[in-house]
Amino acid sequence: MKSLVFVLALCLMYFNGLAQERDGKNIRAIRIGYITNKLSLTPEESEKFWPIYNQYEAELKKTRQKYKVDQDINSLNDQEVERSILDAFEMEEQVIKLKRDLFHKLKGVISVRKIFLLGRAEREFNRELINRLQQSKN
Repeated sequence: MKSLVFVLALCLMYFNGLAQERDGKNIRAIRIGYITNKLSLTPEESEKFWPIYNQYEAELKKTRQKYKVDQDINSLNDQEVERSILDAFEMEEQVIKLKRDLFHKLKGVISVRKIFLLGRAEREFNRELINRLQQSKN
């Protein structure tokens, strides 16, 4: 019951304060509450889940940064564009590997049903965050 109240408080902070404060730490805390609630993680599961998930997110960020194209595509020649396309394929392969590794690590911590729901919860949270950010701009 206490965790439900905590999650509801975090969601309230999110809905009321997002337009005023877009601090990444607050969004991250709200995201943690959202995912914890959507997966119905027990305190024991959360204790084991979040370090694994945080490591995955850090590796994912590093992978995406490695392949980030900083130049305007119009300033690249055909060979550079082709290299960017091939790099994008390589990045996708590495992301799949990271997701597969995450699955195997989480399988010993939470049920496969909750692992499946994790992807859904991530997408729902991101969609809601984008909607709220767009609303705050209008």
